[in-house]
Amino acid sequence: MPSHPLVSSTSNLLNEDKFYKVSLVRRLHEDNFNSITDLALLGAGDLLIVQLWIRSCERVIDKGIKSLFHADRKICKTLSVWDVGYMPKITNAAIFTITYAAKALTNLSIGFCDEVTDAAVQMLMDRPNHNSSQL
Repeated sequence: MPSHPLVSSTSNLLNEDKFYKVSLVRRLHEDNFNSITDLALLGAGDLLIVQLWIRSCERVIDKGIKSLFHADRKICKTLSVWDVGYMPKITNAAIFTITYAAKALTNLSIGFCDEVTDAAVQMLMDRPNHNSSQL
């Protein structure tokens, strides 16, 4: 996936207390997201992010995904591309949350999320108005 950083280091932006500084960021991508936590994702939910790559972030669990989309936050309407691949703690529960909350989602990468089962993939395929060539 191509890199599209709008800032020099998104890793520094995604610390729990720094999300207010990136209110205009529409795409976040960084190869090293080891410092991202569930609390950091809580802050991202109110941003108008369209594309988000948090691949290989081992510190995020289902709770973080749920907090990102809690209570019909802004990101629910804007996020269209999301890469959560290689995240060992993501389970079906996170995929179910994404399925119901991310209304604009067209591209989702969940490769090598070992706890995600066929049932969650089927739920993604059964989404209204989905395009299986994109999801």
